[in-house]
Amino acid sequence: MHQVKGIVDRNLWGDYLKKIDPRVSLDQIQVKLIEFEPGECLCEQGYALDYLFFLVKGKVKIYVTSSEGKRLIVTFNRPVQIFGDIELIQKVNVLNTIEAVSTVHAFAIPVETANKLCMEAAFNQYLLEVVGRKFLTKSMTLSFHLLNEADARFASYLFSISHNENGQFYQPFIAKKDLKEIAEFIGTTVRHQNRIIQIFQQEGILERAPDGIKISDPNLLKEKAKDNLYEMQ
Repeated sequence: MHQVKGIVDRNLWGDYLKKIDPRVSLDQIQVKLIEFEPGECLCEQGYALDYLFFLVKGKVKIYVTSSEGKRLIVTFNRPVQIFGDIELIQKVNVLNTIEAVSTVHAFAIPVETANKLCMEAAFNQYLLEVVGRKFLTKSMTLSFHLLNEADARFASYLFSISHNENGQFYQPFIAKKDLKEIAEFIGTTVRHQNRIIQIFQQEGILERAPDGIKISDPNLLKEKAKDNLYEMQ
């Protein structure tokens, strides 16, 4: 993980603590509030888990990398979410990379402290609910990949990176350099993705820009995204 930037604004702490499930008493334990900039990783696949994270601001994308280096998007998450729970319970290295899409604030509990929390019945019940919900989401996301065409996956990915955690459209431009990465994440080829972009242009969803593409109609994009299934949570 990158060099952590602790947030000391106590007003923010108070607002964020109100978002956390009451079964998790973060004000009673060793915890940090950390800021991540877009592109920075909260944790990376294959590395040891250092912290249990509670996402309280911003949006992250979660993806898996194969042994050949190919990446596939799992989901996008917005507050409030917990990361590292499965790894904590199973005592394994990080399963998926979690990367900030926007500026992210997250509470970080050191693993040693989190292990002590696991001895509390209320916290264990909370973790059980979280893990169950994650397995359901992962199953639904897998079905989305298998049952939907690349145009729906492309639209869903664009919708996620162009809308903030509150569902507001704020980022219409996608740089050309990012399009190859998007094709990889959604499991298609750049050539096929270019054909989709051409169709979306004809339908008034996108327009070409000198250095990328620009979303013209976010409402039509949402229709193509089938209500943005990459953000099931």
